[in-house]
Amino acid sequence: MENIEVYFEDIDFDGAAIGYFRDKKIKAFGVLPEEKAIIKLIDRKRDYFLGLAIQINQPSNYRVKELEDHFISCSPWQIIEYDYQLKLKKKLLQKIWNSDIEIIPAKNIINYRTKMEFSFFIDQKLSLAFFKRGTYKSKYKLPSGCILASSNLNKFALKILDKLNENKNINSRILKGLTVRESKSYNQYLGVLFVKDKDFGFNIDIEENEGLSIYYSDPKSPAFVFTEKIGHSSIDMLREKVAHLDIFYGPQSFFQNNLELFNIVLQDIKENILRVSGGKLKIYELYAGVGVIGLFLSDFAKEVVLIELNSEACHFANLNANMNNIKNLKILNIPVADSLKLLISDIDILILDPPRAGISPDVYKLINKTSPKVIVYLSCNPVSQFRDYQFLKDKYNLSFIRAYDFYPLTNHIENLIILEKTE
Repeated sequence: MENIEVYFEDIDFDGAAIGYFRDKKIKAFGVLPEEKAIIKLIDRKRDYFLGLAIQINQPSNYRVKELEDHFISCSPWQIIEYDYQLKLKKKLLQKIWNSDIEIIPAKNIINYRTKMEFSFFIDQKLSLAFFKRGTYKSKYKLPSGCILASSNLNKFALKILDKLNENKNINSRILKGLTVRESKSYNQYLGVLFVKDKDFGFNIDIEENEGLSIYYSDPKSPAFVFTEKIGHSSIDMLREKVAHLDIFYGPQSFFQNNLELFNIVLQDIKENILRVSGGKLKIYELYAGVGVIGLFLSDFAKEVVLIELNSEACHFANLNANMNNIKNLKILNIPVADSLKLLISDIDILILDPPRAGISPDVYKLINKTSPKVIVYLSCNPVSQFRDYQFLKDKYNLSFIRAYDFYPLTNHIENLIILEKTE
């Protein structure tokens, strides 16, 4: 495809800048609004062309120097001054909600992530890698890891890499990917190596605060799919401090990546629940994960019911309840659709923290069936969250909305809404 010069006018929800060339819509990463750039077109979509900036001819005053060469893959807003990143995110939220929404800034814009997912680059030796944006064929080598992770988390990933390189008997072609996770509070590190061979054998000498699990992952599946556990060294779970709770979670469990801001979210939920509801509450949480939100609110509840499909997450939710001496918690390892069959009544608070796709039609049915007094909806995708709100707004008033910059240097936004049932 040809290289073209484009003036970019705006930013899209996926973080790419938007411009036009001969009436054709162009979306490109590595560009800011109000910049003119030479663009290499890399893909043709249904209603736009996707490109990458190869030369900036008219830079924005908000442009800053990138922090690493692979930034387009991990955090394409590295080139945007941070206060302007927040302004762009507020503008995106304004487009969705048609109102000016407060966004709580991140304290740290680098080294904040507690989980990283790495591919491998196979050359003379193995290197950590990210796929280049827009392709699954070309990769960036990552000799130092990624700046979104702490230096200790990067060192842990590189330590595993060095051990793999030392073992000359390993067929590197069967290596699929590596995830590493960090406990900020207890200085623990947990890795998961995904391989394509069930007979893969690999031993590693690591510290007592570190662990490495080996998972066979079906070669036909995406990179980080857990098919079967085939071994582990040392610890196989992490312990983290969240608010006043000690929380344990495992390699397959979802856990928030920005704990400083997540603690603020929990306080906002608590204050609003206490404001709109009195007395002991019946709290029902869907997509509960290892149970952090429900556990945090258990002091104000007569009963907390957690619904979670992932069996490992349910195991840790139960462990977390026991370790924090919480007795009023019930955990159901079932799909959301199955919860419709339960005899549910008198729900005071319904908590939703779904995947990016948002809530399913079964959740709408559950809401219609139970008519909870308050709905707390935390989302990493304000677009799907707003879509879901359209199905609820006739019966519920929006009493609170606030965004949190969980993912600085990227376009992603965490958004919290609290809905109160109309009388």
